Amino acid sequence: MIAVFEAGSFRSPSAATRLLGFFFLGSAAEAVQRVAVLWVSYELTGNAMVTGAMGAAAYVPGVVLGLLLRKKADAGQAARLLALTNWVLFTGSSALALVWAAKLPQEAILGAFALVQCSLSVVKTLNKAYVGRFIRRQFASANGVRVRERATSMALIGGLVGGGSAGLLLDTIEAGPCFGVAALLYLLSLLAVRRIATERTAPERARSGTESGESGEARASAASKPPPVSTSALRMILLYSIPSSGALPFISTVTVALTQTVAPGSSTFYSILTVAGTCGGFLAGIVLSSGRLPSAVILSAALVTGGLLTAGLVSTRWQPTVVLLMLLLSMALTAHTMVMQVLTNQAPPEDQVGRFTVVRNSVAGLAKGGFALLAGWLVESAGLTVAGLVLAAVLGVFGIVWWNVRQRAEIKELIRVD
Repeated sequence: MIAVFEAGSFRSPSAATRLLGFFFLGSAAEAVQRVAVLWVSYELTGNAMVTGAMGAAAYVPGVVLGLLLRKKADAGQAARLLALTNWVLFTGSSALALVWAAKLPQEAILGAFALVQCSLSVVKTLNKAYVGRFIRRQFASANGVRVRERATSMALIGGLVGGGSAGLLLDTIEAGPCFGVAALLYLLSLLAVRRIATERTAPERARSGTESGESGEARASAASKPPPVSTSALRMILLYSIPSSGALPFISTVTVALTQTVAPGSSTFYSILTVAGTCGGFLAGIVLSSGRLPSAVILSAALVTGGLLTAGLVSTRWQPTVVLLMLLLSMALTAHTMVMQVLTNQAPPEDQVGRFTVVRNSVAGLAKGGFALLAGWLVESAGLTVAGLVLAAVLGVFGIVWWNVRQRAEIKELIRVD
């Protein structure tokens, strides 16, 4: 993986290692915190709607901010801005650890959960734009595709470690240590990205004729620029960011209820399902980055496959089958999400990558929040099985319609890697 980053403009292999470390540590921290927040929310209230609302809080505020600030997403030095925004994540996790240690009332704990989830939403929206700009401006088109895929794979490994650790802590101790571990991991990721920002800005300041801290990035190699993309293709990328992006938090929300149905009261089985889902995402990253499964095939088959797997997941109660279906479902949905992320980086003109990334992530964030709320409402009002079948139908419709989309050829060209 490091060899790909060295092909860019880093001055040393250690800088590439720190970038990978940023993805790993940040994702591990987010997974630890997410698992703890969703599980504790359900344990305190016994209400899937509350769980869905907590999931939605991690996405919806970022949608609003993204739409308001989308024109500023291409300003500033990306690596330095990443360091600044990650202070917010560290502060939020630290606050949750203190709130839990103080044994505050249930309402205060849930309020703190919601506030921190909202801050996470805002930071994630900004960070995705900054990372997208950083990768796009430092690597040629083909390398940029591989960098995005492999960095996402490293993030999935972090999610796997974080999700498994959270389940272990919940089962053996309590939720408090989860928030402390998340804070520590966010701090380490912050240190990693600060080193990258420092290492890159020193030579940039020495260059003459620069107009801003970002100019060094703008002067990176422009070889292998992608062909111009039609407005209709960009709109189709936004539209098809909805199903897979929304389905993943939908599944995360119903996983708590699924656990209580298949293995009542078992945080261990909840952790197993979380790890299985993350493993599926990791396998998707391996398949994509190795080229074993073309991205065009994923675009054509992942959503329909995801619909069938979702129907099976909510219709069975045998634990081994549930775990296997969770792994395969996560693999299909994550693969589709990763391809859409690559398209987000490669489709727009280079000077509009940050803006388009924010718009796309606002669309995806709205889908995530809406699907999480829908999942909680459906589980409470109609039951787990109906909730799953509704998601299966949505994925199936999107998947079938894709086969007749006239922009398919144009979009596939963007993800062709020679």
